Amino acid sequence: MKTRVIVSAVIEKDDLLLFGKKTADIWPSPNTWHLIGGGVSEDESLIDAIKREIREESRIEVEIVESIGFDEDHEPNKHGEMTHYIFLVYRARYLSGEPRADDDIVHLEWIPRTRLPEIELNRPSLKLFRKMGYI
Repeated sequence: MKTRVIVSAVIEKDDLLLFGKKTADIWPSPNTWHLIGGGVSEDESLIDAIKREIREESRIEVEIVESIGFDEDHEPNKHGEMTHYIFLVYRARYLSGEPRADDDIVHLEWIPRTRLPEIELNRPSLKLFRKMGYI
């Protein structure tokens, strides 16, 4: 089974959190709301990777505030191969830019923390927000 290290961020702007939505046919976790993030290249640091992924998927700039946790999940990747995902999650503060969906994200939205129980989060995000006391 393939293993993939993923960095992602809880991006905060006042009491809003930025989420991206994938299409119904792109794995892992299709048609759900995701934290912004992605894979780490062998030649970059974790901080460089999360900043790059945020730029690629949302076109915004952030300040990384702190590491807030890690988790794992098993899901098929976008090619249908079962993959062991290791998630490293950071808290980030929005700095600048107008969010615009790009890469494999089709829609971006600032969502109030109070609405988290109402949206369809992917399994790792759901676990994270329960642990953080947001749900």
